[in-house]
Amino acid sequence: MGSQSDRAREVLLNSAEELFAIHGIDAVSNRRIVDYAGAANHSAISYHFGGRDGLLRALMERHVAAMSLRRDDYIAGLGEAPSIHDYVRSRMGPLFDVLADLPRPSWRAQFLAQMGIVPSAVEIMKSVLAESSLPDGLRFIHGEMEGIPEGVLRGRAYLLAHMVISACSDQEVRMNEGTHKGDWEQVGRFLIDAAAGMIAGPVTSPDGAIRYPSIPYL
Repeated sequence: MGSQSDRAREVLLNSAEELFAIHGIDAVSNRRIVDYAGAANHSAISYHFGGRDGLLRALMERHVAAMSLRRDDYIAGLGEAPSIHDYVRSRMGPLFDVLADLPRPSWRAQFLAQMGIVPSAVEIMKSVLAESSLPDGLRFIHGEMEGIPEGVLRGRAYLLAHMVISACSDQEVRMNEGTHKGDWEQVGRFLIDAAAGMIAGPVTSPDGAIRYPSIPYL
């Protein structure tokens, strides 16, 4: 019984992720997700997730868990004197590994982009990410790093979170369409290089004139 319930839950998650990615979170009803998943019980989302917020949380928890499984290898490769690029790769690399392992077509990056533009979904995303534990060595935005003030690091991490997910969403659409011939390893290398450059860039406004909330995504 448990395995059958687990399979039904996974089908609902996959169906919701796809529909949210394509149409937007607010544009897709629970009934539409249930019908798309082929579930006979129209209250299946309430039964398996306790409601819509529970569904969104489960989707984020699934993604974060998948990244956590891949993080150990990156941490092991940091070495004794890691560079900013090494730190950024350790934080972002698992994202590209997860995206690369998804079957085509995939919807994960587009779904994450949609989570970032709906206020209620943003709060759920922030809550799940805040609950995920990172090793102390990867908490580099929570203090000064190589002369870059904490406030500047937090602001840059906030911007990067949006920029990287937006870029990944665009690439995922093109990969699904067959108009992008590269792979997630290539995309990841480019974005990690760009992110490391942004993190390590010159600081001309150390007082943090623009304030951004902390998002523990990068």
